[in-house]
Amino acid sequence: MKSKSRHTPHRNNVFRRKALAIAIGSAALGFAGAATAQAVNGTIYGTVPVAQGETVQITGGAGFNRTIAVGPSGKYSVTLPVGTYTVSLLQNGKIVQSRTDVSPVAAGAVAVDFSTSAGAQNVTMLNAINVTANAIPAIDVSTTNQVTTITAKQLQVLPLQRDAADIAMLAPGVGMGSPQLVNGPLNNPINVFGGASTAENAYYIDGMNVTDALDAQGGLELPYGAIEQQQTFISGYGAK
Repeated sequence: MKSKSRHTPHRNNVFRRKALAIAIGSAALGFAGAATAQAVNGTIYGTVPVAQGETVQITGGAGFNRTIAVGPSGKYSVTLPVGTYTVSLLQNGKIVQSRTDVSPVAAGAVAVDFSTSAGAQNVTMLNAINVTANAIPAIDVSTTNQVTTITAKQLQVLPLQRDAADIAMLAPGVGMGSPQLVNGPLNNPINVFGGASTAENAYYIDGMNVTDALDAQGGLELPYGAIEQQQTFISGYGAK
């Protein structure tokens, strides 16, 4: 195996964390490898009953407020920073329906659909109960990346030590580094991803590489309570 410079480690593992810094924006921490630029946005999309004068309003923390038009087929879509939002359907400027606690994941999408209120009012009796379920999504064979996303809502109830490395341990293929190795720059533990060495990781905060520049052992972190989302990416090589 060819040796690597201490300042340019081969990165083939990724661990990313989204965090809300103070009250003015989002920040993310990650341990990353051979990956593209870190994703810091998610998508909200859905369908609404087709009507005139219809728009969708999305509001969130730090004063975020955006109103988007609805397409002729009743579909809408918007890409925005990860966080928790309220999505409202407006007709002629008035809110007719709302969905709260909508949290798209980084590089992911969440569907928020609105149904016609008139149809709901006409229902007076149920003659049957139909149970439906979504099919299990097909395995994505187009990439060798394994992605695990943990949100702030999950972190509030998970019995974890308050450290990014412990959150990363929830992802398959992640283990603790050797106790004989030094800790990170903040004396934080260092993990191994997919069997690679601890020097093959990279750490990101909102797309900014914060890996220890001296020996690539660990990186900077943000407080546990500030995390909005944390993503663990483990990349590898295809069979070919």
